[in-house]
Amino acid sequence: MEGKAITKRKLYSLLAELKTSPEDYITLHMKPSSFPYYMNELSPEPKYNMCIAEIKEWANTKAVIQGAKKYKTGAAIFWQENGNKHIVLPPFPISENNVSLGELDTSLLYGMLNKEYVIGVVLVAWGSYAIGIFHGNNLVESKTGTGYIHKEHKKGGRSQKRFARRTEEQKKNFLRKVSNRIEERFRSRALDYIFFGGNRLISKPLLKECKYLELQNAKISARLVNVKHANKEALDHSLEEITKSLLFTW
Repeated sequence: MEGKAITKRKLYSLLAELKTSPEDYITLHMKPSSFPYYMNELSPEPKYNMCIAEIKEWANTKAVIQGAKKYKTGAAIFWQENGNKHIVLPPFPISENNVSLGELDTSLLYGMLNKEYVIGVVLVAWGSYAIGIFHGNNLVESKTGTGYIHKEHKKGGRSQKRFARRTEEQKKNFLRKVSNRIEERFRSRALDYIFFGGNRLISKPLLKECKYLELQNAKISARLVNVKHANKEALDHSLEEITKSLLFTW
């Protein structure tokens, strides 16, 4: 069973649907450092043993574990013995561990979804970048730019080596430029999280170049925003990607 990435709106719709049959649930919320270990140690009253065994089996499947490693946000589980069975890996971390037996309890997940985060976004490809800050649903600051990087030279010999050195220097200058723009935009803001997007091979050298990002490492999301281009249009639509959850349904 593969997980399905769903938008914030669709997750709200799912939770509203679950509330139409709120009885006989096991609800589990687990923070990132506790999933799936907290669940594996549960020993509820006997009538819930079958459900707990079922939850443990499915939550420890390869697809769920891989998704949890990618998101690193913990999990919310809503499980009925005969009915709804869902595991949600949310876009932002669950704040605490909690188990509820009987009535459906979505309070911790709603609390995470409803918080107005301040999010820094860095979209970058070789030769272009888009930097933005979202406060809640609003893009409150943005900066886009370019930097010339010579295409690979394929003729060989000294000429190829000369172009390779030039290209390498152009890449270093570009990373330095993007790093400076990040510091200019982000350093005066109290960011909750920072997300990268674009060419995943650039994030590592950019982190090495940018001292600000090095100091903010704990706020950098493990997920990479999936965009084809590093421009204003991609930046405008990045929040929808950032706020998607990964849903597993049985």
